[in-house]
Amino acid sequence: MRFDSVEFWAFFAVVLLLHRVLPARRLLLVLASYAFYASWNPPFVLLLLFSSMLDFAIGHRLGALPAMDAGARTQRRALLGLSLLGNLGVLFYFKYVGFVLDNLVAVGALAADSAAGLRVETVLPLGISFYTFQTLSYTIDVYRGDTKPVRSVGDFLLFVSFFPQLIAGPILRAQEFVPQIEHDPVPDRRGVLEGVELCLVGLFKKVVIADGFANVVDMVFANPEHFSGWALLVGSFCFNCQIYCDFSGYSTMARGLARLLGYEIPRNFDFPLLATNPLEYRRGWHVTMGNWFRDYLYRPLGGDRGGEWKTARNSMITWMAFGLWHGASWTFVLWGALNGLLLVVYRLLKLRGLLLPKGRLSTAVGLLLMPTFLSLSTIAFRAPSIAAAFTAYRRIATWADGPLAISPLWLLALTVLYGIHWLNRRYQTEGALARVGWPARAAFITFMVLGLAVGAGSGAPFYYFQF
Repeated sequence: MRFDSVEFWAFFAVVLLLHRVLPARRLLLVLASYAFYASWNPPFVLLLLFSSMLDFAIGHRLGALPAMDAGARTQRRALLGLSLLGNLGVLFYFKYVGFVLDNLVAVGALAADSAAGLRVETVLPLGISFYTFQTLSYTIDVYRGDTKPVRSVGDFLLFVSFFPQLIAGPILRAQEFVPQIEHDPVPDRRGVLEGVELCLVGLFKKVVIADGFANVVDMVFANPEHFSGWALLVGSFCFNCQIYCDFSGYSTMARGLARLLGYEIPRNFDFPLLATNPLEYRRGWHVTMGNWFRDYLYRPLGGDRGGEWKTARNSMITWMAFGLWHGASWTFVLWGALNGLLLVVYRLLKLRGLLLPKGRLSTAVGLLLMPTFLSLSTIAFRAPSIAAAFTAYRRIATWADGPLAISPLWLLALTVLYGIHWLNRRYQTEGALARVGWPARAAFITFMVLGLAVGAGSGAPFYYFQF
């Protein structure tokens, strides 16, 4: 069930009604979450249950062992290792085995026949990258003493499987979400209005804007060698906006659905299209995943301690791992490397005082350069292969001619989108539905419903579902 499907909204209406009338609300949400996940592929529910029960048991045992005892320290490390092995092992099997085998064959370390014998064709379980990192964050936090073990197995199952964010985040932290489960919240009038607003805005981003941009993006990236450098450049801007509206649309809907059930989950985007430097972009795009890599990879590697070159190394490793997390392909690694390199260069220039001083000029330059770089880097993210990515880069760099071009209307659409994005940040429009009167609410809801009814959606699945 996709969030933009009639089936899902019928399912959610039933869950919402039962949530209001039944006393066992937490049990209802656990059952609803597992039913939601089973609607994609029922056997994969066992993987979700395995990951949940493994980390619940390990977290419980970690909480019972004294952190400062030398003998217990060995056991604690072994338990953490078991969690890492179990969770990352399952993730590796489903997502990366084929990638590793292909590369071993490519470098001559493994015969093609042997690789074929080892290869097992399987479907990637939906959301496995997200819920695996979510359960791992819990185990690591309990190991570090940053959070206490969850006492109730039902509460932990709900923390891992909460269906509004199960498939594509935001990634939750136990210390933020489990206390809400224990409180067993029910939304008030303001929460309902905010939930309705977030759901409508998220749907609009996906169905009208993202799916609209998908029409031109799919055409351009299917055959980049047939398009001019200008068309490819505009196509890269369109894809940057498509993936933002697609993913942030899902995240916005997830927050809205959670709010309608009485829960608060974190924002996953903080106006990244308006970032004026790489640090702002990192902090504004896919916030919960960026924080995960910061807390569990970048800082353990040393973070920004140990000098600028070690900081650069840590940034590059983190960004390339972030890219590989998206998919088993060198195109994602290239995308991560490009973003890591930009951050490293920015920090080095900043340390040497070579950046423009803060002010209107630096902001204007940043607003011009950052979207251009990010759009170009997403060519690697979107391209089906490294060769296709470099074909696009070469044609843009040489301003190649092509028989096909993109209508200027797409430039107008990009301008309008950036303008709306700026207005949303400038006036902090989120939550407006709860602040205005009923005439304005009725007008907003009517506009959104009409937009969804006549939107230029392609019916494509949410982009991040493949990760």
